[in-house]
Amino acid sequence: MKNKFFLILFIALFVSCSSAYAQSLTYPCSIVLEPVNEVPNISGTALIAKVKKPYTDQPGSPVRERTAVGIYADWMPQPSAFGDYDQYEGFAQIPGVISWRFKMYPIKEDQPSWFGGSPWVGKFDEISAELSAETIVSLRLSNSRTNRLGPAVLQSTLKGCVQ
Repeated sequence: MKNKFFLILFIALFVSCSSAYAQSLTYPCSIVLEPVNEVPNISGTALIAKVKKPYTDQPGSPVRERTAVGIYADWMPQPSAFGDYDQYEGFAQIPGVISWRFKMYPIKEDQPSWFGGSPWVGKFDEISAELSAETIVSLRLSNSRTNRLGPAVLQSTLKGCVQ
């Protein structure tokens, strides 16, 4: 009798944990990217969406569905303020499975803030893997000369995208 009870408890826990992990994400979804360390005023957001992309540039080309991750970060200091870095990169990863890096671009403003910092944007739209709530999206420092990826400055998971 005791063994049956533990078996039922184990199965219930397994089903509960499995269904929590298998929860599907809603698309499109946006998340706030939080500062990893204390850096005044920096903030960011990521938009995660399903996109239909044609295989070729020919009219009538069949399409394939991919997931796109776009990042907008504002009030960002120059990357060199953090050390030997000259750019930011977007980074998305399913921990222990796969990751994607993409270049971020500074936006020239007509009226730059006297306060400092500038916006950076970038996107990657070739993700074919199924993302989960544990997927991490971050804005990271990068050195373009050495191709060295530095630490995250802004970061969050997709937990806020679960139905």
